[in-house]
Amino acid sequence: MRGKIALAVVLAAALGMVESLSAAARERRVDYRYAPAWQQSATSFPDDNFKTLVGPSGQLLYEYGGRFFPYSLDKGFKTVIQMLADEDQKFVSTSLMSAKIPAVVLDASLGDLAVTQRIYSRSESLLSGALARRPFTSDREDVVYTVVRNTSNHPETITPMVVVNSEHKVSVDGRVVTIGGKERFVMSLPTVRVRGNLADFKTIIELQPVDVPSGGECIVVGAYDNGLDSRFSERLLSDVDETVKSIPSDFSRVCDYWEKESGIPYGHIQVPDKEIQNLLDASVRGIWQAREVVNGHLSLQVGPTCYRGLWIVDGAFLSEVSAMLGCGEDACAGIEYSLSFQNEDGGFAKLNPTFWKENGLILWTSVRHSMLTQDKEWLRSRWDKLSKTVDFIKILRGRTLENDIPEDDGLIPPGYIDGGLAGGKDTPEYSNVLWNLAGLKAMGTAARWIGETEDAAVWSKEYEDFYDAFRKAAARDLATDSFGNRYLNNMMRPCQRDLPQRAQWTFCQSVYPGQVFEAGDSVVIGTMNMLETTLQEGVVMGTGWIPEGIWNYFASFYGHAWLWNGRGDKAADALYAFANHATPMYAWREEHNPRDLQDRYVGDMPHNWSSAEFIRLASHLLQIDRGDSLHLLEGIPAEWLGPGMRTEINEMATPFGPLSFSLEVDSDGRKARLSVKELSDNCSKIVVHTSGWGSVRGKNVTELSPERENVLTIKLIRNKS
Repeated sequence: MRGKIALAVVLAAALGMVESLSAAARERRVDYRYAPAWQQSATSFPDDNFKTLVGPSGQLLYEYGGRFFPYSLDKGFKTVIQMLADEDQKFVSTSLMSAKIPAVVLDASLGDLAVTQRIYSRSESLLSGALARRPFTSDREDVVYTVVRNTSNHPETITPMVVVNSEHKVSVDGRVVTIGGKERFVMSLPTVRVRGNLADFKTIIELQPVDVPSGGECIVVGAYDNGLDSRFSERLLSDVDETVKSIPSDFSRVCDYWEKESGIPYGHIQVPDKEIQNLLDASVRGIWQAREVVNGHLSLQVGPTCYRGLWIVDGAFLSEVSAMLGCGEDACAGIEYSLSFQNEDGGFAKLNPTFWKENGLILWTSVRHSMLTQDKEWLRSRWDKLSKTVDFIKILRGRTLENDIPEDDGLIPPGYIDGGLAGGKDTPEYSNVLWNLAGLKAMGTAARWIGETEDAAVWSKEYEDFYDAFRKAAARDLATDSFGNRYLNNMMRPCQRDLPQRAQWTFCQSVYPGQVFEAGDSVVIGTMNMLETTLQEGVVMGTGWIPEGIWNYFASFYGHAWLWNGRGDKAADALYAFANHATPMYAWREEHNPRDLQDRYVGDMPHNWSSAEFIRLASHLLQIDRGDSLHLLEGIPAEWLGPGMRTEINEMATPFGPLSFSLEVDSDGRKARLSVKELSDNCSKIVVHTSGWGSVRGKNVTELSPERENVLTIKLIRNKS
């Protein structure tokens, strides 16, 4: 028997070694291998009230909440417009002009004809400089610019067409399609025939055929005016030839705007992986495109359709990223909007009356913001409001001693869970407990930081009592998965439990950024090991609303929790798996099925909490604050350490002031030079981690003084393969 056990141990060790070697030999790269079949991109401007979306075949998608392309919560769009060079064209690829320029480029073929279509948004007033950032107050147009090139030795004829699917009445008069009596789609070619008896919603407009000479080209243009005073559309109607000729320069002006004038804070993170960098740049842009001014407030929004609005959970991380990227005023405006939803009792319940975790999230968000911006005065000015929320958490804890549910005593009453589980009044659970713990802990830290010593003492005692009650309940409720991992299920009662991994987003967030657990805590490691057994396509499967699906940006929650527990390698794996679930147009769907199952979708696209999480995880692989110290390079991927590669953080906000550093590998890949600028405040030490890839004088961990600029030479471990 002992021999069999010993053999099993040896085999297990050998298998583990093979798995480890295999993983080490497999280079991480981004090729969008797990991208969902349906992709769409936003072409709208920063803070734009008109959220134009473009589908995978150049469809213009308008008015979310309709019957066409139902891709999320059974809703789609009310109007879909597609302009084709010819009905027989074959679609080849869809991409963006660049990560920073959200113009959709569609390539197609038609026999010997090559079709290129560029779809972009424009605003006369914005591009003329009359408006700094917000084009929606005067004019706003979406342009479809199609170029057809004949590469054959004989002429070809194309028959362009426009297909309009709309719930509104559609009328066609010459070169103008009017939708709902207001919005117009204006075309550069005259109409030959209109077919409107195909279905009660479909109108097909056949345009004048065009002869394309051998070696020549033709241009077909369409413009949608959003129902606004459109100068471009009027010019297209009054002088079609000159307007068509002007489009290349007009498009160039739009590109210049996006690259040089948009005010989007690029450049704070620079990495040597081109596709990771593209996703970082596009993620920053997407966050700014999704924003909107609502009732005079800046709303940091998740997306353009079903998540077009304020979500306090999502907004917490959108505001954190805004502050990290040096836009503290914008982040503050978004937080102020969230604070405006506080109830008289001090609590928050915007999403759901029992979504108690919003209280902890608001507290953490406010504290994190003030620390990232080094703004103690703002925190003091909101102290009374935040203190009321702390008091409300105490009220919630008191209610648990009055209800007839013994499992939640001293914790938080049953509430709405979200992200895979609904919960309810008779389902005691941990998601609301964990975020309220995290918020209360953050407030204790903040009280000490700004000198509110009395509050610090009272709240620390409250937190300790709360935490002790949680640990006792967690010890009672630990479960064991089929692999023997001891983990904490979301549901306290075994009879109410679902898949072990279901809705574990709050648990991961309580690890980081909540910092409820010490690194290496047995409950955390057991739960993380359980989550690891569910990986498919590199991401936890079945933790969201689709039981058999992938919740893309859960990869960040999962990666951050591993990073906090010293496994930067697993966090780097999570970043690349996350990246490969984006589309080649640099955007994510919230949830979709893996490739072995039929297409199924949940949530928005582009989904900009995803964008925020991608930025957070990539930056935290390079720098993360742990208490009063800053830690560098804990999760840097080995793929970023090749000869001549350079990684930079530039003026990124941290709780210790703006951080700038660069890591540059020499030309032969043997050494790297790390240069770190001094920090301004509160940092006890900077810790550089090189375990597994380098050393400094034989050490894998090196401490630096934050009070001066440091230059460090790191000897790299070369990969013998």
